[in-house]
Amino acid sequence: MSLMEEVYDHLNKNAFVETAEEFSTDWCWRSRSWYAVQKNKKSDFSIPVAINCLNKVKIKIALACIKRKKFGGIVESDIAVLGEVRDRLERYLLEEHRIAEVAEDEAPPAKC
Repeated sequence: MSLMEEVYDHLNKNAFVETAEEFSTDWCWRSRSWYAVQKNKKSDFSIPVAINCLNKVKIKIALACIKRKKFGGIVESDIAVLGEVRDRLERYLLEEHRIAEVAEDEAPPAKC
């Protein structure tokens, strides 16, 4: 199973995405059919798509950290799930493409 499929499955099982189309457009910034095409071709994330997805994950983590201030520990599981996805994407970029870090315009808090 590709990392792309693992990330989608993990996000789907934890209710962050409902459909592959949503994952394609909202998380990877691609067309609605992108995930289906990539899966059919047995492809994985390209560098730009992995970075797009990583950025979305980091934004979701930052938002969850803000929610934690209001709702307490109720969002801890969301932060943990998103943290796992972030770690997988960062490891993929490092091991497969030798990208050690992705620069950001405004860095959300890495840890909250």
